[in-house]
Amino acid sequence: MNRLEIEKVLEKNLKRHLSNKVLHAHPSPALWRPQFDDVTAHAKLTSNEGQRTKVNMYAGIPYCLPTNPPHCGFCLFPTEDYKGKDEMEIYLGYLRREAEMYADFYQNSELESLYIGGGTPNLMRPDDYHKMMEIMHYLFPNMSKDVEKTLEGIPQLFNEDKIKAISEAGFNRVSMGVQQVNDKLIKYSGRKQTCKQVFEAIDLFHKYDLACNIDLIYAWPEQSIEEMVYDLNEIIQSGIRHITHYELNIAGRSTFATEHKDAVPDIARKIEMYNAQKEFLESMGYRQRTVYDWEKVDKTACSKKEGAEQYHYENNLRDFIPMDGITQTSVMGGLGYAAVNMRMRQFDSVYGSISSMNHKSLAHYYKDIDAGKLPLERLFDHETEDVKLVWLFQALQEMKINKIKYKVIFGSELMEEFNDLWEVIDEKGWIEQDQIELRLVNEGEFYVPLVQTLISHARTQVITKVNAELLKATV
Repeated sequence: MNRLEIEKVLEKNLKRHLSNKVLHAHPSPALWRPQFDDVTAHAKLTSNEGQRTKVNMYAGIPYCLPTNPPHCGFCLFPTEDYKGKDEMEIYLGYLRREAEMYADFYQNSELESLYIGGGTPNLMRPDDYHKMMEIMHYLFPNMSKDVEKTLEGIPQLFNEDKIKAISEAGFNRVSMGVQQVNDKLIKYSGRKQTCKQVFEAIDLFHKYDLACNIDLIYAWPEQSIEEMVYDLNEIIQSGIRHITHYELNIAGRSTFATEHKDAVPDIARKIEMYNAQKEFLESMGYRQRTVYDWEKVDKTACSKKEGAEQYHYENNLRDFIPMDGITQTSVMGGLGYAAVNMRMRQFDSVYGSISSMNHKSLAHYYKDIDAGKLPLERLFDHETEDVKLVWLFQALQEMKINKIKYKVIFGSELMEEFNDLWEVIDEKGWIEQDQIELRLVNEGEFYVPLVQTLISHARTQVITKVNAELLKATV
């Protein structure tokens, strides 16, 4: 993009709500292709060519409790309404069958982290956590007990029996989607949780020696900066060392995007809230790991929590290309409904790099597994430029790019390759740099998704055009 194009995109987007930083990736799964050859896709996803393979594994639970508004008003992740415990047993059976299709691929791999997400994984019954872990031990029989193993959940569904079972099954970390501590403001998501349930669950996590991450959202309608800081302090005082704090998502066909956009704070107010939370968290001894992740600096890892406080899953793909000269496949593994697989291989690999997404329809997911097929809905083959953009997107989540690594990996100078972009946003005071790093600063931190959009704009246009031509050819 030249300066004029960059300035036009900036002018158009500076005052618009952007999809939050947690969701941003290249290219958007909406651009992955639903037309692909099943045999070729199977080969690319299940053959590892004997390469060293390190895996960050995700397994998805499809079910959520219904809310009004739907999907808590903001969530864009696909889910299905939970109708009863028998459904979960059937689903876990299919999950095991899908795992069996990947057994050869993972047999010599090293598991770096495990994350059970969704949906709402703590809809599972106590025995189900053991069944889930049995599936993971089947894929990774040499799984270390110290590997970060996280299970996601919501406050009102945790109780002591479940938390005890989660710990006994081998999980060492919980990620609790609190989103809002304030009982007055939680009404906007349609959830039934209370502040009391949040802190009762945290006490039980401590009792059973589980590390814990708390997700909080700011910039709700009616929320003041004072209320936001009060809620953060309540979480800090409960002993939580890792907080994920991001603004309310206003995107897609969510209720907030389509019906309540005018009720939420404008961009200027969001930036004010971002700066206030940053100042407060730093004053309380937390350091910023990403644009949305904060961790306690003086943490003392101990016993079961030691391997659970490395947060490898959050760091996955932020430095996925080896620089030690050893061939390696960097993998984000995915099992289950709507799960994503990503294989980032060396450029001279026979198969290259690929991403896939499983069906977002549970019926279609079951149908493909019954037919002995990987349950794939869409696929994307990465060209070298796409791998480069994936790397840059992940680096920017940490608000910095290592220029030396970039040159070693991609053979080009970062500052020359995107020269017009850096000049424009430097004039806005969004970046600073030295010989090693380029860093986003000031409002540049808040506008991470916009910077990512600018970096990938030209390539995204090419992908969109190619997809349109492919679709036209199949009609």
